[in-house]
Amino acid sequence: MASVRLDNVKKVFEGNVIAVHEMSLEVKDREFVVLVGPSGCGKSTTLRMIAGLEDVTAGNIYIDEQLVNDVPPKDRDIAMVFQNYALYPHMSVFENMAFGLKLRKLPKKEINERVREAASILGIEEYLDRKPKALSGGQRQRVAVGRAIVRKPKVFLFDEPLSNLDAKLRVQMRTEISRLHQRLGATIVYVTHDQTEAMTMGDKIVLMKDGYVQQIDSPLAIYSRPTNKFVAGFIGSPSMNFFNGKIEKSRGLAFREPESGLRIPVSKKDQGRLRPYLGKELILGLRPEDIHLAGKGSPSTIQVKGTAEVVEPMGNEIFIYFAMKRNGNQYVARVSSSKEPPVGKTLMLTFNLAKAHYFDAETQRAV
Repeated sequence: MASVRLDNVKKVFEGNVIAVHEMSLEVKDREFVVLVGPSGCGKSTTLRMIAGLEDVTAGNIYIDEQLVNDVPPKDRDIAMVFQNYALYPHMSVFENMAFGLKLRKLPKKEINERVREAASILGIEEYLDRKPKALSGGQRQRVAVGRAIVRKPKVFLFDEPLSNLDAKLRVQMRTEISRLHQRLGATIVYVTHDQTEAMTMGDKIVLMKDGYVQQIDSPLAIYSRPTNKFVAGFIGSPSMNFFNGKIEKSRGLAFREPESGLRIPVSKKDQGRLRPYLGKELILGLRPEDIHLAGKGSPSTIQVKGTAEVVEPMGNEIFIYFAMKRNGNQYVARVSSSKEPPVGKTLMLTFNLAKAHYFDAETQRAV
């Protein structure tokens, strides 16, 4: 396998549309890196530049420390799996998987060995004689992945490969691709808009917005230490709750939201870093799992009143969408399924301020 390195890579389309702004990224040998972000953030364009399907406007791309800006896709020793399976309908599964190897004029014996080995890894040996139309969506996606495996490339590139599958199949294929990565020791660059895929599959996440990299880090680091408000709101489901207010002095420091009159004492660990923001506008962020129904053992330094507007039972947990009287904004708490309040009920909720995040209202950067 091999490493991939992007040095200040930029992509500008016709009409001076900048899809990717000066992006630098290092994908280590055998690393699983996920590019994630909303539609139009530049993640697929970045993948296509690595593959050689899009020209680089500025900057350099290296695969295994070799500059590949002017190297055609077929000579980059990469394999790409697309969102649509792109299988030849008139060919059998075996023929689809073997097609690229035949073009490279590999011996028949080696082609047969490679295809059967890949089919065994993916559990599709019994489908080798079938045509694509006789396969389910998940089976077709396995064939597309198998076609990439048989090439034994330096780098695997996946462009939203699970988008066309139903929820159950997505979970299954997610697990299979992760297992495949461990078994092959492959270098993988994977594009998705699904933050659950990013969090569960990647060794490293590259979160993008409007062509800019927002944060590069491990899944848990991005979740627990987001660099800005966008990252904090994008990663996590349901999204982080945000409160707009100011830092004021009152027996230490407190965060006050003028709209609701909510006054939240700043925890001891945050006093030092928030002191320079005295009198300035800040945004407080709190994840749904850090808002609890008041009761014994709920970790808290403050209680607030809220009215349950929507209650969503999820099986092992419940999402409670609630509003506070004075501002009418909706927030969400993630609580145990043993406590399901009726819609319209007034609740006492506790905030675990030890888990609070603060963001500069002007720059949106984490404080």
